[in-house]
Amino acid sequence: MMYGMTRILIAILTAAMCAGAAAGYQANPLRDRLLRNERSQLASSWYQRADSGDFFLFDRTNTVALLRERDDPDAEVLVLFANRAPGGGTSFVTDTGREVVRLTALGGTTYFPLDAPDGVIADYASPAGGLAPQPRSPNEVRDRAEDLAGTLAELLSTSFDLEYEPAPRAGLGVQYDTFNVIEKAVRQLRSDRRRMPELARLRIVIGGEPGARWDDDEFVVSIAPEFGYAGRPSSELIANALMDETS
Repeated sequence: MMYGMTRILIAILTAAMCAGAAAGYQANPLRDRLLRNERSQLASSWYQRADSGDFFLFDRTNTVALLRERDDPDAEVLVLFANRAPGGGTSFVTDTGREVVRLTALGGTTYFPLDAPDGVIADYASPAGGLAPQPRSPNEVRDRAEDLAGTLAELLSTSFDLEYEPAPRAGLGVQYDTFNVIEKAVRQLRSDRRRMPELARLRIVIGGEPGARWDDDEFVVSIAPEFGYAGRPSSELIANALMDETS
């Protein structure tokens, strides 16, 4: 009799434990969202825009965040700096102060691309590899510099002189990418039909920090190759500096 009672009690306890475990694994939207957002914020990730369905890559594995604006290996990589957002959360801005991404305290993501400046919701899509400049050879850098000089001469309808200081081998990828963002800056100004300054000489120098400025009639872009993408200015900063001939 006691044996039978013991068996019944064990059966009751087992049933209760199973019921408790089942309850613990029931859907909890808030918990699931927090866990998903925590996972998405720990590494480099693909995000998807809610409005268009387009993807962008957001990499926060370094001291500064990096964002590639499109699912396109040739798209510009933006360097983003974290600031406290109004009302809480974190705002990520470019070297010109333009907000690009905002994260809420619960991990919600709002994306502020140029084609949607008021912001669109973005959702975590999948993990992604980190962003880093593609390694380049000295010959590739020289060929890209020659190509850029010819392209700018055509865009500006003038003879053009381009000079650059050799970067360390580990920084050649950054230097190559700098030529890309310079070309993008000039093309953007031309497409906006803004009056271009008299630009006939461009010099890329190695310095302690990235920047762009006029030095008399010469335009100087400085890079710090040891910082990766963060070691070169954005196309937006270059465009702004080009239009500020008094800087």
